[in-house]
Amino acid sequence: MAVFEIRVNGQLRFAGEEISAITLSSNCLAYGKTERVYLHVGIGEAGDYEVQYLGGDLQPGDEVSIKVLANVDYLTDPYPPPEACSFCGTSRWDVGSLVTGRNVAICERCIQAFHAAIVKDAELPQGASIQDRLEGQCDFCQKSPPELPGLVVQNATAICPECLHVCMDLTEDYQ
Repeated sequence: MAVFEIRVNGQLRFAGEEISAITLSSNCLAYGKTERVYLHVGIGEAGDYEVQYLGGDLQPGDEVSIKVLANVDYLTDPYPPPEACSFCGTSRWDVGSLVTGRNVAICERCIQAFHAAIVKDAELPQGASIQDRLEGQCDFCQKSPPELPGLVVQNATAICPECLHVCMDLTEDYQ
């Protein structure tokens, strides 16, 4: 079976097999100007499908490279994607969808709960907090202050509002 290695601007973002889709998508502003370009990888088969967010805010000149390798022995990333939500710890087998980054994952329950807390002023799950005095970085996009307005943090894992929005869009598309 073929194995894929995907890099964005030279940084390894995905390595593995069983890819069912590689997607580039964009949000457009008025007059056809592109606001953001996102890269996602779909893994698994129907009924056991995950989406990994590999990059956002791609700009003109950014480079995305996809290598098709003969087998898993050629992979340069020794870390497989997470098997559970990094925020609540729920196994990938116990959630409807799991959006994974390089070493982090978030389930649709946490996405919905965090989104409701930010948008509707709902209560956060126990152990989660919103940090607006930033000392860390988003575990999905690796952005840090001053680029971020705040982070939602739980179990020493953080996600910024922009990545949360992307995850919300991804889980809505696959439900």
